Amino acid sequence: MPAEVAAVAHRPPTSRSAVSNRSRVLPGVDGRSSQGRRYVDLAMAYSDELGGEAALTEPQKAMVRHAAALTIEAERIQSAIVRGEPVDTEQLVRISNVLSRALRGLGIKSRAHNPAPDLASYLAGKEGAAA
Repeated sequence: MPAEVAAVAHRPPTSRSAVSNRSRVLPGVDGRSSQGRRYVDLAMAYSDELGGEAALTEPQKAMVRHAAALTIEAERIQSAIVRGEPVDTEQLVRISNVLSRALRGLGIKSRAHNPAPDLASYLAGKEGAAA
């Protein structure tokens, strides 16, 4: 098959879904709700970790959306725990495990927070820099 026949034609925005065009978060989801806004924030943060949305393939974008939805569900259950409501902790563990695998599959690794050095280390560093 010639290369020019095998090439996929670029589709105009009007022939793509509203989710692909980013005019809707997900089908049937109001992007103005607190969870809708949180979902968009998470999806953007995960995309940024991977070099920005423009750099992602469609399968990666789908995995980012999946990870964002899992994060929201885990946060919902965690909120219920803090409010003292009964929750299915096994469900939280399952969601957390799936989320962890999804993030690892995307190549997003948790980074250790670098705590502030203790006073002795700080002063030793200042002394070394001054010399």
